[in-house]
This record gives sequence, structure tokens and C-alpha cells, in this order.
Amino acid sequence: MSKKILIYLYERELAPKGGPVGYNYNLKCQLDKMGVDGISFIKTNKGDVHELTNNINKIRPLWLKKSIQTIKRIANYYLLLFGGKGKAVVDLDKYDIVHFHSVVSMYRCRGSLEHYKGQVVLTSHIPTKATKEIEMRLNTFEKVAFHWLYKNLGKMDVYAFNRADHIVFPCEGAEEPYLNNWPYYKDFKEKNKQKYHYLLTGINPCVAKTSKALIRDKYKIPNDAFIICFVGRHNLIKGYDQLKEIGEELLRYQDVYVLIAGEEGPLYHLEHERWIEVGWTNDPHSIIAASDVFVLPNKETYFDLIMLEVLSLGKLIVASNTGGNKYFSNFNECGILLYNSKEEAVSLIKKIMDLTSEEREKLGEANKKMFGEYFTSEIFAKNYIKLINSL
Repeated sequence: MSKKILIYLYERELAPKGGPVGYNYNLKCQLDKMGVDGISFIKTNKGDVHELTNNINKIRPLWLKKSIQTIKRIANYYLLLFGGKGKAVVDLDKYDIVHFHSVVSMYRCRGSLEHYKGQVVLTSHIPTKATKEIEMRLNTFEKVAFHWLYKNLGKMDVYAFNRADHIVFPCEGAEEPYLNNWPYYKDFKEKNKQKYHYLLTGINPCVAKTSKALIRDKYKIPNDAFIICFVGRHNLIKGYDQLKEIGEELLRYQDVYVLIAGEEGPLYHLEHERWIEVGWTNDPHSIIAASDVFVLPNKETYFDLIMLEVLSLGKLIVASNTGGNKYFSNFNECGILLYNSKEEAVSLIKKIMDLTSEEREKLGEANKKMFGEYFTSEIFAKNYIKLINSL
């Protein structure tokens, strides 16, 4: 490439998971495969607190770990908001374009960005404005005792969106949570339409490591049972509360099982013998592949990578008609069904239950075909290069 681009993420943190690190892991894998140069990640360890965070997470007892996490969080945001204008951990002036993948990391570099002459790109990734997501993680003590601190968080969102020369979303639907939760956003976009670009995300295809039969045997699920699957965080924004309501309705049928992967908390499982929590796993794709339908019940969503993972595995999906999920209403004759209410979700899953195994297989193959045509990392990387070259 003729331009030098810095993607402002630590290269060693890239991994096949959700969020910015997963998004860019898939991108980097493909760029390396294509032999593309000129696109770099942060290689220095300067300013990297990843190891510190991992060490804190290992602390026991739990109350001590949570106390240290709270102190670290308060100190971090105090320094970020009141500790002076931060500097980037590398010299930004060496690059024609710097692509940030969070509002917080961009705000942390605002000192270096004051005189930076290149193009600044922002992709925010989260299903709401950054400061709202931060506030959701705070405990009661922080919300009360440090309200004076956290009420200043909003300036980060305003700064980042204004300072960015270009703002990249996967699709227009991914902006819905910002329109719903940030009064400032609608007027801002109206005045800055020229900043906006849309780039569909792509991933490496997923593969189940363990067979469907072995997964069912492991969790004592009969081979002829109907499995509803969910993989993800157990919180309100991911719709785990609604998932429990949907499950409660469908578990009235004796041949229905609900198989869940992901660490529990702050919300916890439904008390039912056929509601099975796997917990954290390094092989969620085998759980998905062993199921009959995947439920994606997001209350709000950006453009969930898990949707693409399920497509690549050729499984049926019932998803809330919100945010980035709405993009999939553009496809006909596929195995993605969108719902607007809990009742509609239950009805759609019942219809899938009534299909023959051959009919489900056909819809699953349509999903896999869609993935191959639109959402592979190869297509994603080519479109990313095209976008970057156009800036």
C-alpha cells in the first residue's frame, strides 16, 4: 500500500473473540495471507496494562479482587479525565492514517492528536455510546461516591466523534443504539454526513472441534431432542433476561433443551433441569454446531460477530430485530428469522421445531452460502483496503 496506516491496538492482544480484538484478528490474518504491507498494529509494550489486568483477575478471595478492580478503575478514569492531555504510545506522525477502535483509546491520545496532520478514523464497536457502557460496569459505591468523577465521562464520546475525520460503522442499523441513547448523536450525524462510511465485518469461518453426537452425550441430551443455543455475556444488553423468558415458554415441551455457553453474571441461569450452562469454553463452536437453533436476543446491538460465526457453521438463527441485526432482513430464503417481541420469538422457534431435519438442513446451508458470499475475512480485508485507499 502507498499509505502507512496504524491500527491503534496492541498486536499481541489480537485474538479470535468478540469486540475490536476479534474484529482486527480476522482482518490481520487475512492481510498477512494476502501479503499486504503498510498496515501496522502497536508492537511496543509501553502503556499496555493487559498483564496487570490478567494478574488482578487471578486474585482470590473474590472480594479483594473486586476491591482492587474498583480502585484501578477509579484511578484510571481520574487520570484520563483530569490528568492532562495524554500522549499516544507511538509516534503518530509516522503514519498517514490512524484507525482507533474505541472512544477511550482515542481520548487517551488527544494530546498527540492536537497537531497530527494525517487522517483519523474511528470505529466504536460497542452497542451504545462508550460512556454508557462504562457506567453499566460501575458498582453502587462508585455510582454514589464518585458520581462527580463519572459524570464527566460524556466528554470522551463528544471529543472522539468530533475529532475523527472518518467514522466507520458496519451498517446503518449499527447506529440505532446511538440514536436511542445519545440525544447529541442525531444532530451530530446530520451535520457530519460526509464523515460516515459503512464496511461489513468479516471473519474466518468457524469449525466445530467436537462432533454433535459427543456434545449431546457429554451434556446428557438425547439425540432426537431439540436444542436452543446461546453463547455470550449474561447481561441485559445481550438480552439474557429475555432469553430466560423465551426458554421458560419452550421448556414446557419435553424434548426441548437450552444449551448456554459463557460465564454467568450479572444475570444467572433459569432453574430447570433442561437448562444447561456450560460456562466459559474455548470451544463454543462445537456447542453451536450441536444445536438446532441459535437465539440472539440482544436488547441493543452493534453488529455481533457471533451472528457471523453461527452463519459460518450453517445453523439457524432467531434474532431480535434491533441494531445491526436488522441488516439481515435484506436476505430472503435464508435461516435467519427476526422477531419484535418475546411472543414472536417463541412462535418462530416453534415453527422451526415443526420443520423436518431436511428443511432445517436446507436453511442452514443457505446461511453458510450467505456467509461465503458476504462475510468472509477475505471479502472484509479487500473492502477495508478499498476504503482506506479512498480516504
